[in-house]
Amino acid sequence: MNVTRSLSLAAVFSLTASTAFAFGLDDVTNAVNAASAGNNSASSSMLGNPQTLDLVSSLSSLNLSPQQAVGGTGAMLDLAKNQLPGAQYAQLLQSVPGLDQLVGSNGLQQLSGLGSILGGSAATPVSGAATAAVSNVNSLQDLNNAFGALGMDSSMIDQFTPLLLQYFGKQGADPSLLGSLGSLWGA
Repeated sequence: MNVTRSLSLAAVFSLTASTAFAFGLDDVTNAVNAASAGNNSASSSMLGNPQTLDLVSSLSSLNLSPQQAVGGTGAMLDLAKNQLPGAQYAQLLQSVPGLDQLVGSNGLQQLSGLGSILGGSAATPVSGAATAAVSNVNSLQDLNNAFGALGMDSSMIDQFTPLLLQYFGKQGADPSLLGSLGSLWGA
């Protein structure tokens, strides 16, 4: 195995080694860059988008696995997609380019696809029940269930919310949209 491929695999495995370790934007970016060298489909995904990488990285203080960070964000965005008025949801997508790549299980599918790009299973598999729960969030109860399916306590929603709202605000999301999201997510 050549040195570049070994380093790429080491970077990806460090992302998924344990839920007890935080991950950073540099870790994700390095793994994605290594995986997408010569692969145009990876660079057009959520993992190749600086805004979505930055959003997921903003959750690093919560000491989550990449699957939990991406899945939790996807579940919260799925609830927003299903409950916000169309104009507000469109404004959210416009504020953060590539955000639609994280909604529901989209991000989880791309994260697990990173392993196949590298020729192995880089990401710890997410159960079918967790993937389904993240993809079908229509209420705060569904959001609680999705977080539970990802191995997180529902109190984590209260920790995700301010970080996501702060990030969206920095991206230029309208204050009324941020208020609607906060209310929707139980803040």
